[in-house]
Amino acid sequence: MKLSCVRNIQENKRNNLNNVNNNSRYNPNFTGFASGCAAFWKFVDNGGRALQFTVEDCAETNFPRSLKGLFAGYKYTGKLNILAFLQEAIREFLTGPTMCVTPIAILALATKFSGKTANTHTENISNLAYLTGKTQIENAKEFAPNFFSVAVEDMLKQTLGIKENDIKENDIKTLVEGLTKYNAETNKKEASKILADLQNEFEKIVKREKSSYKNTNFLNASYSVAKDKTGTTSFKNYMGYISAWADDFGKKLNKDNLSTITSDAIKSFKKTWIGKRMFVAGSMFGITALLMSFVPKLYTLASGSINPNATVIYSEAGKDGKDDKQPQGKEVK
Repeated sequence: MKLSCVRNIQENKRNNLNNVNNNSRYNPNFTGFASGCAAFWKFVDNGGRALQFTVEDCAETNFPRSLKGLFAGYKYTGKLNILAFLQEAIREFLTGPTMCVTPIAILALATKFSGKTANTHTENISNLAYLTGKTQIENAKEFAPNFFSVAVEDMLKQTLGIKENDIKENDIKTLVEGLTKYNAETNKKEASKILADLQNEFEKIVKREKSSYKNTNFLNASYSVAKDKTGTTSFKNYMGYISAWADDFGKKLNKDNLSTITSDAIKSFKKTWIGKRMFVAGSMFGITALLMSFVPKLYTLASGSINPNATVIYSEAGKDGKDDKQPQGKEVK
């Protein structure tokens, strides 16, 4: 058997790939219906999880079940079952949006009126409070940039599993600059783009610095929760938590006219936000459950307090029973 050099094999694969990319027939341009489908699904994907869920829910349950109700008993009566259609449509079109939109709306109101940290997980509130205690400032304006440096350095240390002295200053600087830019951006679309670029930079650093990728998720970041306790979450989420904490704690420093960070200020802030987070989570669950309890009442009211899906079937079964009379006095075996 003839053996080929690994380098030659890799070069051949690379050349073949280049030939494929250079050949226009491998990059077709969609036209007509295909182009419309591609544009629609791109729109859905860019719309985020809420729009994705809505499209999935409508395609998989809302429309199919509503149509099923419309034709319930049709083969017996030859008529469309309007009441069954209303029951199915009201139930399906209210259930999904209620479960999806209500928690998002509550969270949006909480972050708007109380602060962005309302969207921070309890573990990360403890994590960021711990890192705040390691941040040194001489005035309130220094908090955000200094805190970003502390948080990024800690994240690289825990994610890469290396000592602080081995972390490259340029890596810290690059991520801090990106995080600062993200924190200052008010346009959601631009902020999302900056966050995506930050994710790419973080991934490059992890790939370059880690000697082994075993059990490594390049989309996740690790951090210190306490001196001997660490945690892990999505990198993008963590950047949002750091940014929110910097804004809210910075406001507290300005409000209390503090030029230094005290342990009492950290404890008070941590306790307050853990309480707020628990209240928000409880509200999301409780209000959603309350609203969901009204859905059955609405579709029952619309269908006339009956089961329109089964009524026509029972009616037809009753007619058949009358036609099939058994002789009196004889046992039917």
